[in-house]
Amino acid sequence: MRDPSARGPDQRGLGALFGDSVRHAADLVGGEFELLRRETDGNIRTILRLVATFGTAVLLVLAALMLFVVFLVKGIGALLGSEIAGAVIVGGPFAGIALALMVFGMRRMARDNLAPRRFERQVARDARMATRPRG
Repeated sequence: MRDPSARGPDQRGLGALFGDSVRHAADLVGGEFELLRRETDGNIRTILRLVATFGTAVLLVLAALMLFVVFLVKGIGALLGSEIAGAVIVGGPFAGIALALMVFGMRRMARDNLAPRRFERQVARDARMATRPRG
């Protein structure tokens, strides 16, 4: 005759199964929050790199303006007879480049580019797995 207290792995009680499922669910939630934390940290690093790149671009544009504006305005102004026309001709391309860099930086820093997409996909995948019928 079998000892009723000696349960095999198939004969565990409902309480033990419920406890295991709660533990596994907690592990899953903890893993997903770890994924969210890592992805968010990566996004923050990306934002900082983009801000540094954007700031560097602005500084380079300003340095280029300071180096070339006076020379070019005076030179074109002498050719055209008007320093105002020279200033417009020289300043236009610099303003266009600065605008293009600003638009590029703003697009890269858009909220849609920073959403934790992998976390969202993983949570949806886990929800589908948890709700599908067992067969």
